[in-house]
Amino acid sequence: ENRYKYAMTGDTTEIVLLGIDIARLATGNIISHPHWELRPPLKRKVKARIMVMDQLSVPIIRGAQVLLHMHSIDVPTVLSKLLTSVHPRQKNSQKVKPRVLTAGVSATVEMTFTDKISVETYNDCRALGRFVLRRGGETVAIGIVESIL
Repeated sequence: ENRYKYAMTGDTTEIVLLGIDIARLATGNIISHPHWELRPPLKRKVKARIMVMDQLSVPIIRGAQVLLHMHSIDVPTVLSKLLTSVHPRQKNSQKVKPRVLTAGVSATVEMTFTDKISVETYNDCRALGRFVLRRGGETVAIGIVESIL
């Protein structure tokens, strides 16, 4: 059995954790560096780019409450600001501060989570930077984190 000090992306590993209560572990937990400056940030607000699903029945408005699914967590989230929207099938369709997001549009929004979560921009870490927004049992949008606020 070989033991290494590090693993690279795509490596299959077996990790032994000592001194941790097994009841506090769950699927999706993040193992990070013990020094706080090297850990992924715990934040409550992000700016994200979303794509609204084509089969959306009720438009999305500012203040809409959705459930954010990211890696293995579900967090109640409020779409606190609708910053821009673009309809990909229409030329010159960019709107600043749109009132609603309808089916098929791409938009930049500001989201506020009810709890602080471990989140990074999509460019920094793909797994911690992509998400799905659901409401009433249906997927309303998919998206990526552009910046952490």
